[in-house]
Amino acid sequence: MGTNMLSIKNVSYCYAGRNIPTLTNISIDINKREMILIAGRTGCGKSTLIKVINGLLLGNGGGKFSGEVTSKGFDILTLTPEEMGLLVGTVYQSPDDQLFAMTVEDEVGFVLENHGIDSEIIKAEVTSTLKRVGLAGFEKRSIHALSGGQRQRLALASVLINKPQILILDEPVSQMNPVGVKEFLGLLKELNEVDGITIIVVEHRVHELAKYFPRLVVMYEGKIIYDGDINKAWGKVGDEIKYGLREPQNVKLCRKLSLSKLTNEADEVISLISRECCVDSKKYENRLEEPAHKGVLVAKDVSYAYPGAKQNTLHNVDFTVYQGETVALMGSNGTGKSTLLNLIAGLTELTSGELTLLSGNVADNAHKLGFLRQDPDLMLLADTVTSEIHWHNKNTDESQIIELMKRLDLSDKAKDFPLALSKGQRLRVVLAALLARQPKLLLLDEPTTGQDQQSMLDIKNIISEYTETGGTVLFCTHDVELAAEIADRVFLMVNGTLLKIGTPQEVLSHKDLLLEGGLSLPPMLRISEGLKIEKCVTLEEVTRHVSKTIVGRC
Repeated sequence: MGTNMLSIKNVSYCYAGRNIPTLTNISIDINKREMILIAGRTGCGKSTLIKVINGLLLGNGGGKFSGEVTSKGFDILTLTPEEMGLLVGTVYQSPDDQLFAMTVEDEVGFVLENHGIDSEIIKAEVTSTLKRVGLAGFEKRSIHALSGGQRQRLALASVLINKPQILILDEPVSQMNPVGVKEFLGLLKELNEVDGITIIVVEHRVHELAKYFPRLVVMYEGKIIYDGDINKAWGKVGDEIKYGLREPQNVKLCRKLSLSKLTNEADEVISLISRECCVDSKKYENRLEEPAHKGVLVAKDVSYAYPGAKQNTLHNVDFTVYQGETVALMGSNGTGKSTLLNLIAGLTELTSGELTLLSGNVADNAHKLGFLRQDPDLMLLADTVTSEIHWHNKNTDESQIIELMKRLDLSDKAKDFPLALSKGQRLRVVLAALLARQPKLLLLDEPTTGQDQQSMLDIKNIISEYTETGGTVLFCTHDVELAAEIADRVFLMVNGTLLKIGTPQEVLSHKDLLLEGGLSLPPMLRISEGLKIEKCVTLEEVTRHVSKTIVGRC
């Protein structure tokens, strides 16, 4: 183990006005050159622990603090803000919360300007740091012209330029597509191995980040209930839904088949199945049934160009979404998915083509749909969660709203200020407000961003119940596992055109399509190839071909 960087001993913290502490007797040692992943359910204390590490809660905030936090033997309470900035740099969950300048170069260079560094040195450092985070050439760009993923990279650059010894990131890949996630995690690994920076990441997406982090810390109700080797965690906390971990699908398959070992390594899973199970290679029919319902949404030759743009963002898009369907709209960032949703919702007007919504035009029927935008904060207007859900839902039965809040784990947040909640909780508040209106069509832009495993299950179940009663869902996502599990069809968008429409199995089992669409491969596709069975994209598809042996015999 490396040199100790930070030591937290018996730390407890209770926010002002609360009777129950958010942290209870937390003890953890953080070493130089470590990469640590912190996970746990929403509200378990992860963000509060971050504020302990970066000093934001110590000695202020109006709450009750006890315990010790030291760095190399020194109490960090004695550090000045400048000294703390050199020790710990933090990239928060919402990058907009820490960006304030007008241009990229001003944002990144601000901290060096405060130190009185020569302007030529600042310019060189800004250029070097932007190149490091994948924003080379963006110096003069307005920060408001950046995508969500680019703003997260900018927030990282503004922290990295100060060369901190510990780097904390709160859900840093929530707005990135799979290609961006892979590049970003590669950068973090480089910062750890080359620069010697200790990396601490708070994330719900344990399944996606597991291979990059040797150490996993799991929190539950303000306490650390696991701290150790990430590969040994699955047998202890992985299957406990209450802990909120999104377990890797390879591990879930091991558990489902009762294999002798829980592992995330694909080759090892294939080997275990080959030794311990019977594998049936027969093929199953995966036909797309003809829709029995009418078209709720029809696009014909739809194109769109932003004002002043030289090229179209959308090109001759044609599709039909049928009543009762759940359709996943997939593709890399910037390919036109959110633009299409804005057109359907009536927020933007077509350049050419035709959109038919609920057998009429968009202008007349847009009020009959519910639109969850990618940034839910733009949709929060009220002072309490209850008021937010009641907004424009005056005629909705009170019992329905209470049930919705319960289903989305918001009951204990009824009187809270919505914008003070976590990102995942804010998203669920908006979703509850939309569902209370009982819309005919739901448009959801990345509906599972910032959600722990239990919250994801709640959202999936609500979507399923909604479509079973005649509702229709069109949702954007980068999550191939989610799309494979709940979508009836997948619309794969590339460069503003629909490259492929089909069932999840038809679209997500083709590597060339996924590569062109900027999507990651479903873990079960690798497993099915290794077992030499038909291509599979879900656990259920794989387990159709595999059964556990009895006393060593098939």
